[in-house]
Amino acid sequence: MFSFNDSFNKLVNRIHLSFKGSRTVDGKFDWKNAILDAAIISGINLFTGLGTLAAIGDLDINALFVLVATVGAEFLGVITAKRGLNISKTNNTSNKN
Repeated sequence: MFSFNDSFNKLVNRIHLSFKGSRTVDGKFDWKNAILDAAIISGINLFTGLGTLAAIGDLDINALFVLVATVGAEFLGVITAKRGLNISKTNNTSNKN
């Protein structure tokens, strides 16, 4: 017998949206899941923004341009957060007089 709750719970348990990146079996960064997570998070905000603009009656080209730019920056920000930022410490020079 088909149970919607069981199928929904199985689906939800497979979705792990977080800002922590994951690794593949061979230890490499998992780009596929990072891009998918970033697309989901950014997509939610894109459609929320479109709904908000439509509700207040401000759905013009300038508002859409700002919305797309914001969502694009968010997408790249999520990818960056999942990937992690590495700061090189090899060029650490300081004057000790």
